[in-house]
Amino acid sequence: MRKYEVMYIIRPDVEKEARKELIDFTSEIFTKMGGKILEVKEIGDRKLAYEINDFTKGYYVLLNVEATSEACDEFDRLIKINEKVMRHIVVRIDEVKPPKIKPDTRPDKKSKPKTDDTRNKRERD
Repeated sequence: MRKYEVMYIIRPDVEKEARKELIDFTSEIFTKMGGKILEVKEIGDRKLAYEINDFTKGYYVLLNVEATSEACDEFDRLIKINEKVMRHIVVRIDEVKPPKIKPDTRPDKKSKPKTDDTRNKRERD
C-alpha cells in the first residue's frame, strides 16, 4: 500500500450534518477497501481561486491515507458521481521528491567593484 494525499472541495451550501456524513463516507471508501486513514483535516471555508459553478467559496477537506490504487480509483469514481463535491485531487505522496536547488553561480552585485566610466572617458579625451 502507498500513501496518498486526497483533497476535495465541498459546495458551501451543504449543511453541517450532510457535510459530516460526506466526510465519513469518503473515509469509509478507503477503510472498506483495506486502507488506513492517517489523518482527516477539515480546512474549512476558503475563497476559491476562480468561480466554480457560480460559487466563490468552498469547504476544503484534506485526507492523508494509506491505500491501494484500486481504493483510489473507487474513491475517484464515487466522488465524481457526488454532486456535493465541486473538485477533488488524489496525489501519491511517496513520489514527491524535494526540488533540487542549484547553487547560485552568478556573481554577487554588491561584491562587484564599480568603475567610474566618466573619469576614464575624460582621461582618454
